[in-house]
Amino acid sequence: MVFFLKTFFSLVLGFVALSASADGVNIQIHDPWVLAAPPNAKILAAYLEIKNNGDKPQILTKISSSAFEQVGIHRSVMHGNMAHMEHLKELTIPPRASVVLKPGGLHFMLTDAKRPLHIGDQVPMTLNFKDGGKIAVTAIVRSGQTEGMEDHQHTDHSGHGSHMH
Repeated sequence: MVFFLKTFFSLVLGFVALSASADGVNIQIHDPWVLAAPPNAKILAAYLEIKNNGDKPQILTKISSSAFEQVGIHRSVMHGNMAHMEHLKELTIPPRASVVLKPGGLHFMLTDAKRPLHIGDQVPMTLNFKDGGKIAVTAIVRSGQTEGMEDHQHTDHSGHGSHMH
């Protein structure tokens, strides 16, 4: 258990402040993580903070992961007393600002895991920006915060196609 905790914390600390600058992208990624789910869950959610240190907006247009068939940008929205997922084609990170993806709000929806994931597993993702910049991120599966996620397994995901637009 001690080895697991040391490994886990070293991995988390290693990915807390991942920075990249490619093709003018001046982005920092903080605390990327995936919410653990039952082994047969088809849909998981990933969270992180995206910080734009540049002077112009950065537009995230696509996320991919070798661990999932599809990754999309989604936002939880309430229609009356029912939570729904809204697919976003892109996500703008304003200049000198951060966008936080967290339970109950913005998140990456990870669909059709290629293998069961367990707490402590790593999930590689590539964030693609409109100007051609790419950032590789490794998220850690953890039980983490569940506030706002209690209804995620029962949320209406209808209206979402099987591919990114």
